[in-house]
Amino acid sequence: MASNIFEEYKTTAEIPVPEKLVDQVIGQENSVELIRKAASQKRNVLLVGLPGTGKSMLAQAMAELMPAEQLDDIVVYENNVDPQNPIIKTVKAGEGKKIVEQAQLEAQKEEGNLRMISMIFPLGWFLLSYVIWSLKMISDIVYTGTLLLGGFLIVGFALSSQLRTRNKVSVPKVLVDNSDKKVVPFAEGTGARAGALLGDVRHDPLQSSIDEDSLVVCLNGVWKKISYGKLWNRISKKHPDLVEKHEKGYEAIVLPKNEKVYALGMKEGKVVKSRIYSLNRRPYEGEVVELSIGEKKITLTPEHKVITTKGKKMAEKISEKDLLFNVSSSKTIC
Repeated sequence: MASNIFEEYKTTAEIPVPEKLVDQVIGQENSVELIRKAASQKRNVLLVGLPGTGKSMLAQAMAELMPAEQLDDIVVYENNVDPQNPIIKTVKAGEGKKIVEQAQLEAQKEEGNLRMISMIFPLGWFLLSYVIWSLKMISDIVYTGTLLLGGFLIVGFALSSQLRTRNKVSVPKVLVDNSDKKVVPFAEGTGARAGALLGDVRHDPLQSSIDEDSLVVCLNGVWKKISYGKLWNRISKKHPDLVEKHEKGYEAIVLPKNEKVYALGMKEGKVVKSRIYSLNRRPYEGEVVELSIGEKKITLTPEHKVITTKGKKMAEKISEKDLLFNVSSSKTIC
């Protein structure tokens, strides 16, 4: 029966696709009903689920259901009292552009008036001086002085015009412009980049790596050297259902409670045993970077962040001037 249905279409272009994203969702009937109600009642929704289940798509679909006529623009004004804290105002969508355009017209009008004055005043001064001199009311020497003074006036107005150009009249800026938006804007918040949003919890806080692909970790109460590949394979084979696959080859495993793997960490200035809660890996670009502390060496990908005495730095930016932490493992910690 299904084959007969598909035989009605010669190409995918003939298959009708609903205009709204919410009508394109398949297999999430309860979630669709939930976001419809939440949008109509102006409520918040928290979507929790595994990668690829459609959380972002549902959130974007909900944005299309929200009333776009209630959108606002955010306008930023310069604060002359405290330049570090600009004045923020919220106006109805479309009003932001009008406010900025009106402010620009007023600034141009003010600038034009000042330029007109800077031209008329010196011209009037020369004309008045000439009339008084022609009527023999002042001597030639005084007339010469008025001409020189007129020259100074021209130079003064020219300089003031340049200063006004550098310090133009403050015009507000539209920080958020929703004037042309027919749909409520949607901000992508995918869980694949949750670390960038909330801050990464690193599996290796004190660089427990000892060479290109080896770690020093505590397994079953014993500190031992193990390659990252072997550690990954060990966990992934035991828990294949926990392997998360994301874009650009990124993979992650959140370790279950019964998998207690530890590396070295730091708490209140002391080296302590720190549990590894997740493993992640992805392809990298560029060449690996080899760092050394005395006879000890570590090889890292270029974007790996290394803890130095002055804070975290990317491996490719480490120089001889940087001091790295050198922590030795101890069986007593484990």
